[in-house]
Amino acid sequence: MSLSQPATRPKHILIFGGTGDANRIIEDLMHEFGRDIRLQLSLAGRTSAPSIPDGVPVRIGGFGGPEGIISHFKTEQIDLVIDATHPYATQISGNIAQACHAVAMPCIQYHRPSWEETDRDNWISVKSIEEAASILPKHGTRALIASGAKNLHAFDNLEKTWLLVRTVDAPRDPFDLTHGEWLFARGPFSVEGETELLERCEIDVIVCKNSGGDATFAKIEAARNLGIPVIMIERPGGEPVTQAPSRALILEHIRTFLAQS
Repeated sequence: MSLSQPATRPKHILIFGGTGDANRIIEDLMHEFGRDIRLQLSLAGRTSAPSIPDGVPVRIGGFGGPEGIISHFKTEQIDLVIDATHPYATQISGNIAQACHAVAMPCIQYHRPSWEETDRDNWISVKSIEEAASILPKHGTRALIASGAKNLHAFDNLEKTWLLVRTVDAPRDPFDLTHGEWLFARGPFSVEGETELLERCEIDVIVCKNSGGDATFAKIEAARNLGIPVIMIERPGGEPVTQAPSRALILEHIRTFLAQS
């Protein structure tokens, strides 16, 4: 089948999203392939007022593990899956990969490139949020916690470190922030804004994940300029599915898929 000859039934692509990247991938696919494909977006439902592309059917909520994902594949007649969830959403990405392997479903996992440390940065690399919390008091007394709303309980009982916890939404898991403040905000952020925040709150250490991308990189640049150390939680490895570190490569994979279908 050539791209100029649409199939009798457009190929149905399920995109697991919840990131700005997922929305941009959807825009790319709609522009590039038009009627040759049909899209569906799946969101976990953890973020209030998510950004949703116009004209794309959306499913919100969990699946109940790989078995539920497989059932959805069959019900919706899915032909290909794109995992464009957050780089640290390891549970859902693992379930997606397991489901796809079980039924031989083509799957592409998008991982935007990680941030790279420069000689002007002072990063302390750790493997988990728990490790970050355990070493935090050694590196500062006023910390910006920008690692997301999950697993904040790791920072319980840090009485000697004041915490500015920035998340998009309030965390669902219990976390008593008695020695610090909440800051609810959604990126993208500017270097100027991040610099002002760090200086105003007298932040002397940052905890974050190496998420990559532009939306939240400003805090890294601001920390670099101010000489503030960053406790960087290392990114987990990708799943054993087709990997695509760029949106252009996703388009290339889809072109090949449609040509071979």
